[in-house]
Amino acid sequence: MSLKLYSESTLIAQLGQRLREHRLRRNLLQKELAEKAGISVSALKKLESDGKVTLENFMKVVFALRLEREMTGLFQLPAMSIAQVEALKAPTRQRAAKRRARPAAQDAGRNEGKS
Repeated sequence: MSLKLYSESTLIAQLGQRLREHRLRRNLLQKELAEKAGISVSALKKLESDGKVTLENFMKVVFALRLEREMTGLFQLPAMSIAQVEALKAPTRQRAAKRRARPAAQDAGRNEGKS
């Protein structure tokens, strides 16, 4: 697995290009896919060129291409070990603890050696 760092716009554009590749593998014209997805041809062209469409239109194309199964694994939490599951059973904090103020004498002693 290679490590690639993506910018938002690069990743969005690549997703649009991947949908285009799926459309072409299915030998569908943009007009056919747009009709099947219930979006305009111009919205599909925009999706395929730079990926900048609404999330709703993106998902309509995903479903029209029957790629919804690929989407179900997106952002899933990784499997946990038994120790991690046990840690979840411990009571969770409701708020952070207050920071206690240090006595001034302690702070002065810490700063003496720093100059």
